[in-house]
Amino acid sequence: MGDIRDQLQSLTAAQILPSQLSDAGGKVFVSSNAIATQKDLKHVVEFWRDVHAPTYGLPIPSSGTSVTVVDTADTLVTVFGPAANETAYITAFSLTNADPLNAATVTVKIGDATFAALDIGGNASKVIIGYGGTSPVFLTKGQSLQLQQSGATTGQVSAMVCYSLSIQG
Repeated sequence: MGDIRDQLQSLTAAQILPSQLSDAGGKVFVSSNAIATQKDLKHVVEFWRDVHAPTYGLPIPSSGTSVTVVDTADTLVTVFGPAANETAYITAFSLTNADPLNAATVTVKIGDATFAALDIGGNASKVIIGYGGTSPVFLTKGQSLQLQQSGATTGQVSAMVCYSLSIQG
């Protein structure tokens, strides 16, 4: 007993990565003479989960926030991207074109994949995620939400994102 803990003894709960739990636990046998080690691993995983995934994938209370980003000259702009060891639950995402004369052609990406491509008239808004749009989505580190627009005057198209964390680092 304690073999699992010995492998992780120099780390705090916040520093432990899932891969380290897998490496330490991968050496545990299923035989009956390993029951004590299995229980030890279970307690270490529960300890880690209490810090990193306290709500089992549901939004973490008091972690909700909003971000607003304005476009720049015909370049891909990052609206939001989770930090390391975070998973964000995007509950609302809308775009507004404040240019009264010009429509905006907008491409929304998650990572390298196009999530939405649309036109927004002058002085208009569109809901991407939320009422009338698609369902909420999860994003993890490496999956940033980005936008690129053309047509409207630079600085006139804004993106608003509401999210909460479901797993934190």
